Amino acid sequence: MFPTWVGVVTALSLAIIALAVIAVAAAAVGAALAMRALIRLLQGFAGPAMDDVRQLIGTIRTEVDGVTGTSRELRERVVKAADAAQARLAELDALVEVVQDEVESVAIDVAGTLRTLRRGVGLLDWGRRTIKRGRGKR
Repeated sequence: MFPTWVGVVTALSLAIIALAVIAVAAAAVGAALAMRALIRLLQGFAGPAMDDVRQLIGTIRTEVDGVTGTSRELRERVVKAADAAQARLAELDALVEVVQDEVESVAIDVAGTLRTLRRGVGLLDWGRRTIKRGRGKR
């Protein structure tokens, strides 16, 4: 069948393969333990930084809430001021309409008075001319 040296070589190669697998396993376990230690180290460094970031986020959230509240108050004040300005403009428009009606009425009255005055002056002038002609004929 097989010579004896084949069995010995096969056994030796299996032992070498087993030792290589054990070495690879030991290296993997060592790497995993080193990775675990590295993660702990990073957590040790990142932990305080994460706490600072959380505190910073809380501060930013508080400030944003304050700005939002101020913005709401400011917007409400602007809307109230715009409403008040609109109401005053409506009142001013009504006042301008009343004043315009009065000015038109006064202008019509003045025009009528001037027309009447012109007629009166024209009649007086006519009367004077008539009187002068009447005296001139005598």
